[in-house]
Amino acid sequence: MKTTKRYVFATAFASLCLVQTTGAQTTESLIRSLSSASVASRADAAEALARRKDKSATPALLRALVRETVPSVRAQIVAALGNTRDPHAVPGLLELIDHKNPPIRSGAIRALGVIGDKRAVQLIIRKLRDRDAEVRREAVDAAGLLSDRAAIEPLIAALRDNDWRVRLKAVVALKGFGDRRAVQPLLPLLRDPKPEVQHNTAIALGGLGDRSVVPALMRIMEKAGTEDKFGTKYFAADALAQLGDRRATPVLVRGLKESQPFIRASVAYALGRLREKAAVPGLLSAVSDKHVFVRYEAVQALGAIGDKRAVPSLCARLLDPKDHEDLHEQAAKALGKLGDRRAVPFLIKAFKDDDEAVRKNAALAAGRLGDRTAEEPLRKLLADPEGGVRQAARAALEMLGARPR
Repeated sequence: MKTTKRYVFATAFASLCLVQTTGAQTTESLIRSLSSASVASRADAAEALARRKDKSATPALLRALVRETVPSVRAQIVAALGNTRDPHAVPGLLELIDHKNPPIRSGAIRALGVIGDKRAVQLIIRKLRDRDAEVRREAVDAAGLLSDRAAIEPLIAALRDNDWRVRLKAVVALKGFGDRRAVQPLLPLLRDPKPEVQHNTAIALGGLGDRSVVPALMRIMEKAGTEDKFGTKYFAADALAQLGDRRATPVLVRGLKESQPFIRASVAYALGRLREKAAVPGLLSAVSDKHVFVRYEAVQALGAIGDKRAVPSLCARLLDPKDHEDLHEQAAKALGKLGDRRAVPFLIKAFKDDDEAVRKNAALAAGRLGDRTAEEPLRKLLADPEGGVRQAARAALEMLGARPR
């Protein structure tokens, strides 16, 4: 035990000394270390300068960027140049944007994107057609960071790039712009060979808010389950939820029978967002799904839709001792939204649940339902050991028009 304590003390002391030594280094000494023959020294100096954000280091960092051959050190130099947000770095970086060495071009582009100076926009756009794929990737990221709408059409063209990572980054960048000119060009990427591109395309289409894409997303949902081994339906369902178009309800209801549980859960969530009562029978079946996260989303969806047909199933979920407490909590919340007093006896039983959140939400739900039979059980909750439950009980009694004693 004593040896262990001595070791811990010595390690802590050494770390403190290292921090103090690093902190004592001047910017000038760190700049000199950028020329060290030791890779570790250069890396440490670049990392320290990145944290320091000292604009006086800009010229030295630009010189170091050109001569550095180790990718990880170069990345730290780029971070240092970006972190300073020094506009004086921009002219030097713009000169490096056409450097013969692709990694240097990439590093300069990345730093320009982080600095965010609009002088770089047109050159960054030109680099979207660079012969090197990594340079094009960095150019897409930088175009997104610069947020200049002149980049939208070039980024749309990048959706056809032969490098899938460029396509992926272009999808993400275009979503950030929120410009609906990208909607139709994005649609073919729902069938991209790379699932990552498909997924992010669905996310982007949902975020762009153009309901003209609903039929295309519905077609994704209608594909045979074996064709969706990468889970594109999960993201398509989420996009349909964002778009809020009830035309999607039938295909989403059928999606509750998908073989993959995470897709069923996404579908249940989407149906809750659409609030279409035609989905209730399917969601009632999903409340008994063997996977708890599917049941959870189905319970939430039924609460959002507000159809009283759900009351018996939700009451059963509320009191099922084999189910998760999070699901009990959501069942209590959902019952409070349905406005059906048949739920009150079940909510009163839930006042004795072991979980604080269940007791609290059962109390609030009982108050919302307005049934005075819950008054005395709610008064007993005023002695609950948890403050949140006591507060909920007082609020519920006030909803009932009863003054807490």
